[in-house]
Amino acid sequence: MPPSVHGTVVCLPTLKDVEAYELKEPATLAKIQAGYPRFVRHHLIKEAVQKAAAALNQAGEHFPLVSEVLARRLLTWAAIQQYHLAAVADWVLVTLPTGPQAEIFAKLVQHTGALISSRQAENFLTPVGAVNPEALGKIQKTLQPYLAPSAAADLVVTTSGMNAIFAAMQAVNEVQRPLGKKAWIQLGWLYVDTTRLMEKALDAPHHLIPNVQDLASVEKLLATGTIAGVITEIPTNPQLETADVAVLRKLCDQHGALLILDPSAVGLANVDVLPWADLVVASLTKYAGAAGDIMAGVVTANPQKRAAAALLKSIKAYASPLHPLDLTALAGQIDNMGAISLQLSKNAAEIARRLAQHPSVARIRVADQGPTAASYRALQRPGAGAGSIITMELRVPFGLVYDKLQMVKGPSFGLVFSLAAPFLWLAHFSEVTTPEGRAKLKSFGLDPDLIRLSVGTEPVEEIWAALNHALS
Repeated sequence: MPPSVHGTVVCLPTLKDVEAYELKEPATLAKIQAGYPRFVRHHLIKEAVQKAAAALNQAGEHFPLVSEVLARRLLTWAAIQQYHLAAVADWVLVTLPTGPQAEIFAKLVQHTGALISSRQAENFLTPVGAVNPEALGKIQKTLQPYLAPSAAADLVVTTSGMNAIFAAMQAVNEVQRPLGKKAWIQLGWLYVDTTRLMEKALDAPHHLIPNVQDLASVEKLLATGTIAGVITEIPTNPQLETADVAVLRKLCDQHGALLILDPSAVGLANVDVLPWADLVVASLTKYAGAAGDIMAGVVTANPQKRAAAALLKSIKAYASPLHPLDLTALAGQIDNMGAISLQLSKNAAEIARRLAQHPSVARIRVADQGPTAASYRALQRPGAGAGSIITMELRVPFGLVYDKLQMVKGPSFGLVFSLAAPFLWLAHFSEVTTPEGRAKLKSFGLDPDLIRLSVGTEPVEEIWAALNHALS
């Protein structure tokens, strides 16, 4: 686990632990002090909330959010009338009565990356002071070659990858709705919170096209003239499939839709996507913050595409800037992004080769192999790889392999240490635990019991020994 109080990874060692976590069993939740911040509230954030709520004499469900602007947007989105909002240092505390509205609001907070960070909470409890005033500039300067032709100053660094996606989608809506376009196309099985943002839009139809190769269906929808934006991942997570972006770009231009590309699964150092996109969003929690102790994202608009200036203006209005303490932490790691991305890709390629030959493995997926390999390679940077992720489908009982695997087991990827995630058990628990849900997932080409492996920088033989032991 990350040797930091701000670690963003939780380990769920057995499938029983995964189930208990998803069912919110108190005995299991009591053991979790930190984890992926949009799903697990860090113990420092809990302490900050308790202190602030006591000082304000507020009882109910508490949400420590990064800004009043975002808080009010989410309250309006959820149509919540009864609440208390108070400024607390450099963040705000929203208090709602316990009940259904608080549950709805909690999901919107999760989808948009609105919670304060553990560093921000720690600073409230015991001011830690020193920040690097040059941190944002350093991060932007380091990222700029990967997001050309955008200028460094136009790279908006956010509280998380999901906050970047939220800002990008709102920017597209502001540009396209005056033109009568408000529907969205989701191309591929995307990260769950991206899907939820589209599903919860009150008046915007959401069209899911699960097969990234089905551009005929994309074209048919675009031809209706109602599509504001198309969003896809490069490659999709966890299937690791890539659309033919050249054709997709041509279709969007032909029908006046804006294209958002998200290369988080492999990282910005492995693929060059901005020349094909109107907007690019990416998580910096992975590959850039590879130590596993920070949440961050980035979003920018392609200055060579239409409405770029308007999009960038809206992005800056909707995005929540990363806190100075987190900027300082990210600036201390980001110089290693290129080298770490290369090493992770190299290790993953060798592990994938071995897994493909293992008798207990039914199928592996990596970005640069399979039916969409050519589409991925068309975007791949010279000398780059396919990122850290391998999706593994098994011939042997999933639960036995998962429990036996001696590796950190939980969300996230693109970190210096290896991780294994029962991806759909965490992202779609209600589906994997019912016959109807499992059938639905299989209809989308997803094995409900797949394991998403993120290969780390440990020696390959150590990684392989752990996998081989669990699979044998």
